[in-house]
Formats: sequence, structure tokens, C-alpha cells
Amino acid sequence: MIRGGERGRGDVTLGSMAIHSTAVVRPMTAADSAPAAALLRREDFGEREAFFDWALTQPTIAVFVAEQDGRIIGTGTGSAHGNVGWVGVIFVASHQRGAGLGRRITRTVIDDLEARGCRTTILIASPLGRPIYVREGFADLERQVRFTIGGLPPDDRPLDPRIRPFAPPDLEAVLALDRFVTGEDRQVVLTGLVTPASTFVAVDPAGAVRGYLARAPWRGGALIAPDPDDALRLLELRRRSTGVSAKAGAGVVASNLVARERLRAAGWQEELGGVRMLRGDPLDWRPDAIWGQLNGALG
Repeated sequence: MIRGGERGRGDVTLGSMAIHSTAVVRPMTAADSAPAAALLRREDFGEREAFFDWALTQPTIAVFVAEQDGRIIGTGTGSAHGNVGWVGVIFVASHQRGAGLGRRITRTVIDDLEARGCRTTILIASPLGRPIYVREGFADLERQVRFTIGGLPPDDRPLDPRIRPFAPPDLEAVLALDRFVTGEDRQVVLTGLVTPASTFVAVDPAGAVRGYLARAPWRGGALIAPDPDDALRLLELRRRSTGVSAKAGAGVVASNLVARERLRAAGWQEELGGVRMLRGDPLDWRPDAIWGQLNGALG
């Protein structure tokens, strides 16, 4: 547990010398979204502006910035999925690293999630961030594996009968499947993202939902499918929605050897990603049914 009185400290000791960050860590405002995203963009941390704009409207997500002399120099987000919280977009400007700011932002996010009742905290760590998270009590859970492949042109032919667009009556089944597979309650997040325009479902012969693909506005996509055949059918639709000018992505855990073999056989290119790390209570999840993530801050 991180005590509230520690949040404001920015000291890190190197040998006998203490270095201090004078940055203030505070909640992000709408006016911060563009400059924060510009910082991440300049330092090759990806495009985050659409995600920040969306996250600021979500009641279960808290976004923070580190500010010094009127300039944003760091970011962090926390998303509460019931008893499980996700830490994401922990970033510090390159010229400000080494003074403990990344750890301060991480502590702020964890404190906020715990105050909201999260007993399990998850994140996907880069090699740069992993030592910070180990010091905060995170342990390795699973390694992520990312797959990419070229997009496909739109196809006007009828859909495979085992796949159809999401309809509002499907929502309860989608949420129940998501809880069963992830071990998280992502109802609030998914209710706003799962629409007939953004989501397809895999169905059994009776029409019951047994998998889903929900595309996010920032190009991420949650894909939950216990059956690999359903997952590959949904990924084919993802490729067509991506278009020929871009690449489609998928993400599985390294221990899911069946998924990795099936994706490689279908022409997807594999690369190792970050490490899923966990702090707190164990997670009751079924990772072999996870084939795609909304992003690294939401799972």
C-alpha cells in the first residue's frame, strides 16, 4: 500500500546525491489533452490525443499530467474496472527522467485506483518502465505478443453467417463474456464503445454471442473469442475495416501457443511486446481467449 503522505515526494537517491523533481502531478484538464499528446508524439510514444479526449469524458478513468514551469512533462492514466484497475500511459519527457517523476506519477495513479476500490492493479510494462513497477510491488504476469498484417479493401459480399454486426440486445452477453475472460468488469467502458457501427459478434448456430470485436476510435480493438476460429474470422473483418493503406493489429499472450501458430499460419507478423504485470490480488482470467486490446491503458 502506498501511503497518501508519500505522493508529493519527488526524491530519488543516486549514490550519496539526491535528485529532486519539482514537477506538480495533477489531474488532466481538457486544455491539457493537445499539449500532452504533442509531447508523446514528439518522443515517439504513439498517438494519444483521441484517447485522452475520450478518457476525460469517462467516469471510471482518471488522467494525470506532470507539469513544471507551465509545461506538461509527463502523463499517466488509471482505469477502474470493478475491483481491477489498469495503469497506463506512464510517460516522462526524456530530459526529465532519472529524478523519480515516473515513480511519482505511477504512485499517484495507484493511490487513486485503490481509493476507488481496486484490489488488483495491472499494466503492460516497457523495458524502461519495468524497474519502476517492480519497486512498486508489481510482478510479471504474462508477456504480450503483438501481431500485424496489411489491411484489406472493403468487401461487399455477405458476411459469414457465423459473424454479424452487434445489435443492442447483444450487450448483456458481450459484457458477461468479457467479464468471464478478462476477470474485470469493463461494463462502463464497453457500454460506450460497443455499438452497431464499431462492433461485430461471433455467434453459434442458435444466434448466441460467443465472441466479439469492438474497434475503438483511436484504432485499438478489444477482441474476445474463446474459439480460435471465431477470432480469426473477426480479425479478417478488422483487416477490412483497417483498409489497404494501414496495418491491422492483434495481441495475445506469449503462452497462447495455439493463437500464435494460427496467426503466423495466416500470414500475420509476430513481435514481442511488453510484459503484463500485476500488483495485489490474483486475477481470475482466461488469457487464451484474448486476441486484441483496446490499448495499454484499458486492456
